[in-house]
Amino acid sequence: MKFYKNILLFIYLYGLLCFTTYLSMYAYSSEISSSCLKCSYERDILLSSFYVSFLFIPLIIFHKKINKWYHRLVIVIVFILLVLLNNYKIFADRVSSWSSYSFLDELLSIWSISYPYLTIGSLLVFFFNEII
Repeated sequence: MKFYKNILLFIYLYGLLCFTTYLSMYAYSSEISSSCLKCSYERDILLSSFYVSFLFIPLIIFHKKINKWYHRLVIVIVFILLVLLNNYKIFADRVSSWSSYSFLDELLSIWSISYPYLTIGSLLVFFFNEII
């Protein structure tokens, strides 16, 4: 039964990672990616979220072995960092590679556009983790 809960948690976090990244970077969905000129926005989101979501596996394995409050907080922080990593990749491929952004400008742009979606996604991760 624990194995199925872990799989369910991984699928939920992957789906929420895709959904949050999709919504927060939707303003740049019509831009052309510099790394793959024929790749769609959805493909970039799904693949980058898939690769990044494997960083959740150690957290999921030790899901019940540590204090629940700290674990929920760690999962939310990791979720925020992974969404920001995905958003950085999308922003770098679709916007900043075609112009001159400094690293700080990229981070400020990413944070300002994805803040509302990160808040909602973090709350969903925090409270869904309570159920499991």
